[in-house]
Amino acid sequence: MIQDTSIEEPISGLERLINFINEHIPVINDQFTLLGEEITATHLIIPIVFLILLNLFGNLVRSILINKILNHRIEDRKTVLSIGNTAKYTILIIGVTVLLASIGVDSNSNLNQPLFGEEGKKVKVFDLLRLSFLFFLLVYFTRKLKPVFVNQVLSKYSTDIGVSQSIGTIVQYLVIIIGGFFIIQTSGISLGSLNVLAGALGVGIGFGLQNIANNFISGLIILFERPIKVGDRIEVGNIQGDVTKVSARATTVNTNDNISIIVPNSEFISQRVINWSHNDRSIRFHVPVGVSYNEDPATIKKILLDIANKHPDVLKRPAPDVLFVEYGDSSLNFDLLIWTSTYINRPIILKSQLYYEIFEKFKEHNIEIPFPQRDLHLRSGWPAESKGK
Repeated sequence: MIQDTSIEEPISGLERLINFINEHIPVINDQFTLLGEEITATHLIIPIVFLILLNLFGNLVRSILINKILNHRIEDRKTVLSIGNTAKYTILIIGVTVLLASIGVDSNSNLNQPLFGEEGKKVKVFDLLRLSFLFFLLVYFTRKLKPVFVNQVLSKYSTDIGVSQSIGTIVQYLVIIIGGFFIIQTSGISLGSLNVLAGALGVGIGFGLQNIANNFISGLIILFERPIKVGDRIEVGNIQGDVTKVSARATTVNTNDNISIIVPNSEFISQRVINWSHNDRSIRFHVPVGVSYNEDPATIKKILLDIANKHPDVLKRPAPDVLFVEYGDSSLNFDLLIWTSTYINRPIILKSQLYYEIFEKFKEHNIEIPFPQRDLHLRSGWPAESKGK
């Protein structure tokens, strides 16, 4: 008697469930061909139900994590939402991966056809999809976890948000680079099979991607050298505003009109940039004032200093000062020098407030504010008008 020694392939739990449903509900037991595979309607219904339940479970975990755990420990709402969404999508990704493996979508599937590469080192469809998917996860999670790292870790050691953002972005890039090498090494793809892609990428950078490469390298220079950082008040070209984000390709500048302007990073390297808060946020403003020649300069100086010292947003150190600038054509010209750290992005507002106070004080002390005057001298000896006219 000859015994059959062949080993049967193990049946997964999902396949057992599909077989059970097909046996007891024959109406959906009809087979049809999809992408070269013989399947039944159950093969489609079960994964859809699984995805729905998986999404519900992910939403439940997200809600518990946000409302029951994180809200009491983290004040930043954006950080809380970022952690909750990351947890939900992690559950979805793991569930989809398990589902695909259960229904037989793996390296042995008929869908996994070779694309390119040398003989014995062929890069297949699933290899490329897996590599792209892992890179996407790496970039996604580093982008989501960066605000948590900046707001919850670095903020405890540095009060300068610009420094924290720069460090966070540098760490994000380092994690992506190291993780990318690790993914390639563990993916089973031979680096030699990627020579064609690397050559095509090099040609692309040499022609169409020059600006992108230039902006990316400029972004790295900005992050390491830090001529500008998040929170700085800058002026480049005809753009003036606050830096709100420094990314790989461009920097976002928000103007006083709440308009976001996307500036390529290369412009900050190749052009002259005025950074009003590079060292600190204490800036000196000039407030020119003119009075009549009949006024006493010492009195004017005292009034202007009193107004400046009483303003809550004018710094006491360095102290305000008044310079007697010149004898103008029709006025004595003074320059009120004030320091502020709060109105660095709104100098016109501060000057307007001071001018209101100056006008009221001058009016109270009967100090004349002059206006341009001209003397007109008429020469004598005008010719007499012709008779008869």
